[in-house]
Amino acid sequence: MPAPLTSLLDTPLLEPVLLLAASRRAAELPEAARVRMKPLADAARARFRVALELRDRESQGTAFGLLREAAFLALRALEMSTPEQPPEPHSPLTAWARFSALPARTDAPASLAQVQQVLATEDVLETEARVPADASVLRASTEEVVGWLLALAEVRSPQELARARVVRSSLFVVALVVIVWALLAYGFALAALSPHAT
Repeated sequence: MPAPLTSLLDTPLLEPVLLLAASRRAAELPEAARVRMKPLADAARARFRVALELRDRESQGTAFGLLREAAFLALRALEMSTPEQPPEPHSPLTAWARFSALPARTDAPASLAQVQQVLATEDVLETEARVPADASVLRASTEEVVGWLLALAEVRSPQELARARVVRSSLFVVALVVIVWALLAYGFALAALSPHAT
């Protein structure tokens, strides 16, 4: 039997537009848990956005410090998603230890174990000390892991995600139409000029 259309569209490539995985997580999350998670998830996303803007070599350590804090807050938000009273937040090290004790997730980034060694440090200065001079590969992996944690800590409601899906899908279709139109116009322009080429 052919796979349903939703299964064909449910891919990591289309997730930023269609938000299918995020919608499934949102549907399973009680409203009370969403309220508990929101302050932590919002703070984590704010730090993540700032870290993404720090691209020069001198700011690498600061960016990793912000990514460490964003990951810690996202882990705390995930702990708030359960009805049980979560343990007191001691440090990123203990938060990562509790997360690692959970069943392994099949959608986890391949670099999770490597990045965890950097993000699970006890303080920001230690995080900066662990960052190598050429940290471009580690930086990309760290951003991937933190982005994945933030996706797990989704706090938008199914209704909010449905509205976001409509907006993103519309923008995607418009952008696709513009690109196709530009390519066709370019092709027609070349075809019109070719007889005159000497």
